[in-house]
Amino acid sequence: MISSFLKNVWIRLPSIQGLLYKPRKKTYLFLPINGAGLGHLTRSLAIARKLRIEQPDAEIVFLTTSIGVTLVHKEGFQCHHITPAKLLKSDAITWNKLFYRSLVNVLGIHRPNCLVFDGTIPYLGLRRTMRGYSKLQCIWIKRGLYKEGVNQAQLKSLTSGFSSVVAPGELVPEGEDPVALNLSIHQVEPISLLDSCDLMERNLARDILRLPKDQPCAYVQLGAGNINGIEDVQDKIINNLKEKGIRVVLGQSPIALNPQVNLNADSVIVDYPNSKYFRAFDFAVLAGGYNSVCEAVTLDLPALFIPNKETGADDQLKRVQQSLHYGPYEVMVEYSKDFFDAAVDRLLKIESRGHSSDVTNGAVSAAELIARHGV
Repeated sequence: MISSFLKNVWIRLPSIQGLLYKPRKKTYLFLPINGAGLGHLTRSLAIARKLRIEQPDAEIVFLTTSIGVTLVHKEGFQCHHITPAKLLKSDAITWNKLFYRSLVNVLGIHRPNCLVFDGTIPYLGLRRTMRGYSKLQCIWIKRGLYKEGVNQAQLKSLTSGFSSVVAPGELVPEGEDPVALNLSIHQVEPISLLDSCDLMERNLARDILRLPKDQPCAYVQLGAGNINGIEDVQDKIINNLKEKGIRVVLGQSPIALNPQVNLNADSVIVDYPNSKYFRAFDFAVLAGGYNSVCEAVTLDLPALFIPNKETGADDQLKRVQQSLHYGPYEVMVEYSKDFFDAAVDRLLKIESRGHSSDVTNGAVSAAELIARHGV
């Protein structure tokens, strides 16, 4: 009780910098909060890329806890970094004070008039900034598919501090997404970093990856492995595919903290985004994160999804089950060789693709909405 009281007092402390703050128009600060993966960062980059097209004269800056800072720089955006709490090994209060000071420093340097937060829940340091900087427009990119048990009432109360809340769509049949029923949230289509026009042609992609033109090839990416150990099931999958005469390209996350050398796959790629090579593959075996699922469906790659059930809030199982509405997709909750072999056989029998051409990229809609807050 005392701790909660002190937190609320700290959030409400006045800020001299906030009172004197003079934001600059068309200046945006993206604040993706990432720990183990790249989901929030990738979604923010997808929107930022479309915003740069929408407003070529805008200044777009990133501040993130993701260790994938160089990925942002490669996209041509300035990026500041805050060490994640788990890596810093500090208590919540100490870390939030660091977070707050870092955020205030970045605001002082760039003076954005619009802050775009992408994270599961706004931290205390962000909430204090929002209270102290009344001239700052704040938008929450809030993914809607939370696990049962997550305090939805608390999440709803936290949205009140934001100028707008944008919900990236999930892959569900039209009219079935419960987020769409909340009129205070701006629902957009599923968000993907790349569009179909950004993908390499099949032959070029295979040449770059040193893959034969006349042999079936599969792409395997089961996540960064920073939450759950993936090596055991990954090796089983690679061996099963090779027994079937299928070439295997393993996608390794560029932010894996303890990447394991894999000698079983035919080749390993550590690139970003790996989705630019999708046309090289006949199908994929993927984790059930937001970006993996949305990219496979919107970019027309048949896939077998294996959801990670150890995530804190993201309901990957529900997401991958929803993907079945969109065409040649399979779901395997627990590894089974018999089920895996049967699913791969079904994916190999697909004669044509093009099932997802009606799925549009929600990054465009999100960027248009954000741009309206920046002028």
